[in-house]
Amino acid sequence: MRKFWIEFHRISGLILFIPLFLQSVSGAIIVFDHAIDEWLNPQLVLDDGISGPPASIAEVMYAALHALPDVAHINSLRTPRNDKAMYTAFVEMNSQSPLHGKTIEVMINPYTADVVSVREWGSYFTSMIYLFHFTFLLGDNMELVLGLLAILMLANVIVGVYYGWPRSKKAWNWLLARTQKSSSKIARLRRTHIALGLISLPVFIVLIITGISLIFPDQTKWLFNRPEKASPDVDWLSNHPIQPDHWLISAKQYWPEKQWQRIIPPSSQSPTVEIRLNADNDPRKTSGSFVLWLNPQTNQILAEQSYDTMSLRQKTAFWLFPLHSGEAFDLTGRIIVFITGIFTSVLSVAGGCLWYRRKFKRQHQKRFI
Repeated sequence: MRKFWIEFHRISGLILFIPLFLQSVSGAIIVFDHAIDEWLNPQLVLDDGISGPPASIAEVMYAALHALPDVAHINSLRTPRNDKAMYTAFVEMNSQSPLHGKTIEVMINPYTADVVSVREWGSYFTSMIYLFHFTFLLGDNMELVLGLLAILMLANVIVGVYYGWPRSKKAWNWLLARTQKSSSKIARLRRTHIALGLISLPVFIVLIITGISLIFPDQTKWLFNRPEKASPDVDWLSNHPIQPDHWLISAKQYWPEKQWQRIIPPSSQSPTVEIRLNADNDPRKTSGSFVLWLNPQTNQILAEQSYDTMSLRQKTAFWLFPLHSGEAFDLTGRIIVFITGIFTSVLSVAGGCLWYRRKFKRQHQKRFI
């Protein structure tokens, strides 16, 4: 049985070698996607010394709606991530527009409401890496394949840990390089492979499980009983204007201690305003687990979703993505996920080299004996 599982670990490792390496490297990059994007595009960062009152939400939304011809509506408006960042608006294009169906991102100066950048998500570097991480740029079907490979990886890790865990003081001394009795390249590769696997094991297991949950959202939603999105009825009052800044005033009065992160303005498909907020105990730092639905004309609160009142099972669903990205523990979490990604890429290379040397180098040597 031991021989079977070791062979399973090797064969499944070979199947996973290239996908795991690519996933590890791309995942390490997108941990700091915003920082990299701003480094590559410095116009997205506010200059020092900017003063004066910030632009109103109404002005920001107006800029987003007129950033391009044929904008139908705003899908989402995201607050600046920090005091140097821009508003980010994702807009939906009219059906006659050549950009219809594409995800268009509009970056807006929070003080002047000027449009700083308009670009298609998936066409610039960090968004391409993000898309590559989930689909290898091979379409939505590849996401399902990667999900199945992730399940295989989970089994591979369990087998690898079971048979690779040092069970004696001698094995620990060898793994920690306390003995130099064996200094062959194969021994060093095996030591590197096992050591990096054990070091990164706790975080790596979390990343695999949370990654699987993101690829299979419907099953995850059922498993954790994630709350359904509210859809309250709204009586649209003709000749009654909307005032977007009043939406936030109502939200602040309702939940004074929470900060808004995203606004989903009303549209023909959804006539309510959806405001997503977060709090100190919220794992979703940049999107928020608290939600309010408002009447866009009267600013009345129609429904809510509160993270505080959820069951432990439901709260778990809101931890999955923040754990996968490292966002749940701020910069410390991101650094840990980044290091785990680097370790995993080195581990996969060491495993591939180990298999190659054992399989082909020995056969090559036998020919000349």
